Amino acid sequence: MTAASLASATENAVVTRVRRLLADVEPSSRRGGPVVIGIRTRGVPEWAGDEVVTIDNRRTRFVACPSVLAMLDALAETRAEDDALVVLTDRDPGELGDAVMARLYREKLYDVSKYTLLHDLLQTKQLDPRIRASDQAWLVDALVGLAQGVGLPAAHGTVLSRELAVAHVLRARLGVEPDTLDLVGLIGALDDAPTRTLWRSLPEDERHGLTERLVEMLGRPAEVVTRLARSRDDLLAELLVADVLTAAPATDPVAAERYGGFRHSRFGSYEPARADVRTAAQHAVRFALDNDSERVRHQIRRADILLAELNGVGFAQHSRVLPSGFTQRLQRAAQSSDGADLAALREHALAEQEATHVRRVEAAVRLRRWLDATPEARLAGIDDALRRHARELAWVDRELTQVRQGSADDSVAAALADVADRAGRRRDEFDRAFARLLPDAAHAVPDDVVGVESLLPEVVTPLVRRHRVLLVVVDGMSGAVAAEIVDSVVQDGRGGWTEVVRAPDGGRDAVLAAFPTETSYCRTSLLAGSLRSGTQADEPQAFTKAPFWPPNTRAVLVHKSGVGGTAGSDLGPELDEALSAERERQVVAVVLNAVDESLPTSRQSHDPAWTYRDVPGLPQLLERAATGRWIVVLTSDHGHVLEHGSERRPDDTGGSRWRQPESPSRPGEVALSGPRVLAPGGSAVLAASERLRYGRRAHGYHGGATLAEVAIPLVVLVPPGAESERAGGEILDGWAVQTMGPPDWWTGRPTTATPLAPAAPERPRNRRKPTPPPAEPDLFTPDHGDGRSRGDRLIASETFQVTHRGQPRNRVPAPEVFAAVVDALIAAGGRLPVAAVLQAAGTPGRNPRGVVTALARVLNLDAYPVITLADGDRTVVLDQHLLDEQFPPEDG
Repeated sequence: MTAASLASATENAVVTRVRRLLADVEPSSRRGGPVVIGIRTRGVPEWAGDEVVTIDNRRTRFVACPSVLAMLDALAETRAEDDALVVLTDRDPGELGDAVMARLYREKLYDVSKYTLLHDLLQTKQLDPRIRASDQAWLVDALVGLAQGVGLPAAHGTVLSRELAVAHVLRARLGVEPDTLDLVGLIGALDDAPTRTLWRSLPEDERHGLTERLVEMLGRPAEVVTRLARSRDDLLAELLVADVLTAAPATDPVAAERYGGFRHSRFGSYEPARADVRTAAQHAVRFALDNDSERVRHQIRRADILLAELNGVGFAQHSRVLPSGFTQRLQRAAQSSDGADLAALREHALAEQEATHVRRVEAAVRLRRWLDATPEARLAGIDDALRRHARELAWVDRELTQVRQGSADDSVAAALADVADRAGRRRDEFDRAFARLLPDAAHAVPDDVVGVESLLPEVVTPLVRRHRVLLVVVDGMSGAVAAEIVDSVVQDGRGGWTEVVRAPDGGRDAVLAAFPTETSYCRTSLLAGSLRSGTQADEPQAFTKAPFWPPNTRAVLVHKSGVGGTAGSDLGPELDEALSAERERQVVAVVLNAVDESLPTSRQSHDPAWTYRDVPGLPQLLERAATGRWIVVLTSDHGHVLEHGSERRPDDTGGSRWRQPESPSRPGEVALSGPRVLAPGGSAVLAASERLRYGRRAHGYHGGATLAEVAIPLVVLVPPGAESERAGGEILDGWAVQTMGPPDWWTGRPTTATPLAPAAPERPRNRRKPTPPPAEPDLFTPDHGDGRSRGDRLIASETFQVTHRGQPRNRVPAPEVFAAVVDALIAAGGRLPVAAVLQAAGTPGRNPRGVVTALARVLNLDAYPVITLADGDRTVVLDQHLLDEQFPPEDG
């Protein structure tokens, strides 16, 4: 038997001590017999191992001598074949006598203990006295075992502290680095089956000692983990179940009962504090979120099973990782208009994987908010209708296309169907109101409205006079699709595009289509710059030879067939050459058909969402335009509606959404007659409801009179790097930055907290502070006891004044602007749409990045983000805590 396999640490210590002594024994010391080594023990000497052990090729006999007589007998019975005789005694030298001591090697008794052994093995200068404490015997046994087995790093001439000693054992038992260990790491270590098996095989006192040290390092939740690892194979799954049960309200009697059953079945008589179980469980969630492996996925599935066994599935919504938690969050959010339920769904680990389902539920939540915020459908005129569609109803159409996709979950499907029905009926009311306005628009374009035939001469031509313009016509693109495509362009981190609008308030407008809303009428009228019908063959000459282009303007029109790249270029040769040419005045028009071509197919029925990358050719065009600094005008010739259970009234005299007026109009139709009706005879009956069609069933249609078909989106994009360096300056002459963004109901911003702030009044630089009249306190503007708002106190502070004076005057707004913006932001809870902030600053329609940058030059003292842009530059955020730290209120 080898020393490493001896039964106890004490016997190991004896053998190791004897080995070291024998290494120093001179051959002459034997004097014709075995070397006799005396070992003094602390208690009654015992030897449970083999009597004879070979140590370094020396036959060594061990004899326990509990008395002087036994010692004498052992000395008298020495055997010639032995190289060494080891006698173990608890007697002291005086009791043994000189004669016995004279027979022993070097005439002395050698002490041996686990501590001596440890000292010898590690060659330490000193052991931490705490290691010698009676309750740390496990630690010494563990270290001795490790030193004789896997080994320990030598500690020559150093003091072995208790912390270092335990760290050695933790590394060996759990495979962790104690210096960086946290609860997540501990869970990961013990969730490993071999490590967990080793943990369970440790002696009870060692496991207890290591647990105590882990508690010292990580707190009581560590004991929750170690105890579960001892008794349960599915450690991670158990903790994920605990996450659900401890997240449920402790006051809920059913939840309390389920948690009690879990605690009793998992911990027995040990009763961990609920807060400790909660903390351990939360760290298990972190581990699950950070480690995507088959083992973790199995444990997540296993947790759902365990939760069901505990009858706790009803509380699964509290889990961020369990599939049942995702299902319940999905169901809950689908039936709610509460942003908190939607946020909970988005934060679930499966939200990205199940993005399609999340998007549909998100749409339902938004539509409920829209229904709550829109009491009735009223349109003041065609201009109001087009503007309303561009700024709000297009977003409604986006969400309706989502909820109408339905769900495989019965509960979610019912919720989506309900909101689709209610929002769809409300949306129909707007189309009916719009239809009542259309007869006049069939004769002439109202004031303040751009018709499709006037878009090029009135909007694009002024741009061509000073810029190179790329006109992209996405055939059939509705306002809803345009909103999605532009969002993806502006929010693309590599793009840097800025959208500009004609409206001073920073909101989008739309263009009025011709009638019927079909390509042969609308697109030809658009590209020719006059009302006419035609085909694709008629469009190039009408576009390039149009009389409204400025002199010496090169105009090029490329249809779909000329977009695809050849011979190594990403675009067709004509388009490649046109976009590469360096000419002062150029306008290049490109017709893309992805949206229109999707209507007969099932593309939008499977995935109604669009990004600019879904339109073949558009990414390449934008990249070229960015490189060449072209202004991009993105528009359409008409919009479209999607199929969702429409009624067919068979009639082949017109198109899928219009007919000849051979019979009077019926409900859901509008009869139009006039110069802007380009159908044969100048009259037509158009479907005024998206629930009506005349032709065969398809996945989408156009030709009718709904806002989604008539309101042509108009988007103008300024390429990266074109922003003015002037603080708050315009990016494009005569155009304002698009700052309005999505409606509040779509973003979830509280409508009561984000009104357009009144424009800042002109305040003289050296004004006297007015004495505040006695009045009721303002509920929105903080009052600091002297009648001054937080903004007034800001600009009165010495820190602000010194910082403001240190900036060039043309680079920062006047102090009064800072005061007005800060007061508006604080009144809104720290967040406002950029349009509201620009209104407060007295600069509506200006470049929000320029305005916020100018404000930040003063407010973001020492680079602390007091004021920032968020939500893709749509929202201005004020951190009032940082504001108070940088510009203390009492300083003003």
